[in-house]
Amino acid sequence: MPSSRRRYLRGCIATLGLASAGCLGSNGYVETSPIGTEAIPESEDGTDTHTQSEQTDSSVAWRQSLGSAITAPPISTGSRLYVGTESGRVKSLATADGSQQWSYDVNDPIRSQPIHVGNSVFVVSGKEGLYEDQVVVALDAESGAKQWTFSPGEWWLAMLGATEELVYVGTNTDAPSKEGRTLYALAVSDGSVQWSGEIGDQDEGVVHNGTIYVASHGRFYAYDAETGEKRWTNDVADYYSQTMVATDDTLCYAADVDETHGTLIGVAADTGETVWRHDDGSVASTTLHDGTLYAGGTHVAALDPSTGEQQWRAQQSGYVQQAPVQNGLLYAGGDVLRSYDSSDGEPNWTWEPDADVEGVVPAAVVSDTLYVDSWTDDDPRNRFKFALDATTGTKRWAFDAERDLTDVSVGETRAYVAAADTVYALE
Repeated sequence: MPSSRRRYLRGCIATLGLASAGCLGSNGYVETSPIGTEAIPESEDGTDTHTQSEQTDSSVAWRQSLGSAITAPPISTGSRLYVGTESGRVKSLATADGSQQWSYDVNDPIRSQPIHVGNSVFVVSGKEGLYEDQVVVALDAESGAKQWTFSPGEWWLAMLGATEELVYVGTNTDAPSKEGRTLYALAVSDGSVQWSGEIGDQDEGVVHNGTIYVASHGRFYAYDAETGEKRWTNDVADYYSQTMVATDDTLCYAADVDETHGTLIGVAADTGETVWRHDDGSVASTTLHDGTLYAGGTHVAALDPSTGEQQWRAQQSGYVQQAPVQNGLLYAGGDVLRSYDSSDGEPNWTWEPDADVEGVVPAAVVSDTLYVDSWTDDDPRNRFKFALDATTGTKRWAFDAERDLTDVSVGETRAYVAAADTVYALE
């Protein structure tokens, strides 16, 4: 989480926050030349690096050292886990035991968490210096063989979303602007440019119901996701990162409006016209579940995303973004973790961490386990992960890596985090 956002959360929501260690111009010809080396089924030194956990901590199912600092947090897709390193390797690990399935060397550091679409895995690779041109690499998810690369020669790249047919990539520079950057829609099959359009330096993107929405520095853009037709643009001051959610009718997000911090806004999905505003306290986080918009900030609240009508509001502050509603419970973080009945906002249980952390944030629920991220002002800032019983709030375990961890990524049965050069599978 950016430091400016952490400062806001501290001031507006007490000790609430999370320190992440780790969450499209012209249609001219763009070269997609080969890079890197062929996929190999070994580690950097040519030997299998699979290591069953030697820790006594029962929370660790297995751990795997990759031999290089992990720069792209792991992502699970069922039986596979994909992760990227500073040395430029993309690796596929078996989620069952951490054994390496394949490794592909892209030569330059991996800069993005992998995206998995169909039979492909996409990453951004490259250096972060001035005028360094990054590249998108598409790999076969099963074998690690290179499928294609995309290098527009426009500085840094960010993957903003994907469908079964298209992956969306934005360009960025070191001077944030609300215009002058490019959104590319690339064919998943071969990386060819299907369309492109102007955007600014991006915070994030959302693809929903045939539209891609891009929150860029000072301006929102909406494009037809298939044809690239520009639908609308809106200037937005002080957008709150990762609060953009979309329904079929409405795009919702939080921003500062008329010197009012954290105003929640709903705009018409097809025109960008503002249809409602919610300024009952400051909003710094959102999540959408089963047709209800949940907001977190100075209060936790539930709203109708089409009208902005408030359905209920809790008195407590909280952060709701990462974990959606599960089994009728909404989870909200802060200096403590709370659960609420999602239908009426009635408090269910409260859990307070016993470790030395400033705040906790719900990350995800797998089966009956709620995984929790944490943050502190002291280094390492993202040191602890927790697991709670999702129904009762009883702590099951605390995992302490004694160094910065990535945010939690979950699969079908476990959670995954990384620290330095090691991936951990947590029960």
